[in-house]
Amino acid sequence: MLIKNIDEVKELLPVSTGVEFTRLKPHLEVAEENFIRPLLGNALFRELEQFNGTSVPSALKDRSEALKELLRSVQRSEIHLAYWHGYEVLNAYISDGGFRRIETEKIKGLFKYQEENLKEYFKITGFNGLDSALEIIEANITALDKFKESDTWKQMQGSFIPDTGTFNSIYFIGGSRLVFLRLQPFFQVIEDLSIKLVLGAENYAFIKAEMVRAEPAPHVTRILPVVRKPIAFLSVAMLMEESGADLSDKGLYFEGRMPNMMSDTIKQPAEIERVNNLVRRARGLGESYLVLLKQFLQDNAADWGGYTAPPSGLHNRDNTGKKTWWA
Repeated sequence: MLIKNIDEVKELLPVSTGVEFTRLKPHLEVAEENFIRPLLGNALFRELEQFNGTSVPSALKDRSEALKELLRSVQRSEIHLAYWHGYEVLNAYISDGGFRRIETEKIKGLFKYQEENLKEYFKITGFNGLDSALEIIEANITALDKFKESDTWKQMQGSFIPDTGTFNSIYFIGGSRLVFLRLQPFFQVIEDLSIKLVLGAENYAFIKAEMVRAEPAPHVTRILPVVRKPIAFLSVAMLMEESGADLSDKGLYFEGRMPNMMSDTIKQPAEIERVNNLVRRARGLGESYLVLLKQFLQDNAADWGGYTAPPSGLHNRDNTGKKTWWA
């Protein structure tokens, strides 16, 4: 485990001296297995476990500092997610007679709104910690190279939109790496159903091969910003439509991946129509950027094999000099 005793808990969250680690431990394990390990990957997770409480040779100072910073961020996330996930159980007494609320004459429970606010605080702080952990990894990827063995890293490779910063410059997601990762599956859908069709299979394969090189061909460098915009807006529309939420909830990354874990975490917006409007707007902008991509390819046809735009509709045809009748 990444948190081994109650003293480590107290360094991260001001809990009472009477808190028993054995009571908290199952929820720490859930936080690790459902959120932290899937995100970091087994290799980096095990390295953090081994690093906790040990020393790294001075020759590996950069690695040691990176692991130390990452461990602190992940531990902070873990304890908050543990209290969020286990809130109801930790707030109840379980005996052979059933369940009851923990409350004494001197110590009263929180009001309902206070409980909701506290649980939301645990959740937000926990996911912010994971976002910070991904930022630390991104800044220290050479020292934390075991992250490259994770599914998270593999999912990001070869994408037209390679990182959070690039996406955030097109559509603002608060720089959230978790939201960026949640959008990744939709990138591939948009590529397969829209981008590949517009580019053509040959141009698509060429761009994919070139963009991962240290110095892509100049005309590939020029087209990438034009390709990224429709992917960004159309993927945003798909995620909001699927989740029924806007992109402010970092827990969206885990929604749909872990059934029954996140069912109560995505708050439905007070005004569904607002989200519907955001979906329509994002989809409309995405479609408009697809048109601009076609125009870019036509204007630079010499670079793209004498590009000819594919048909884009059932009735898209040249009717010059002809009469068309619709029954």
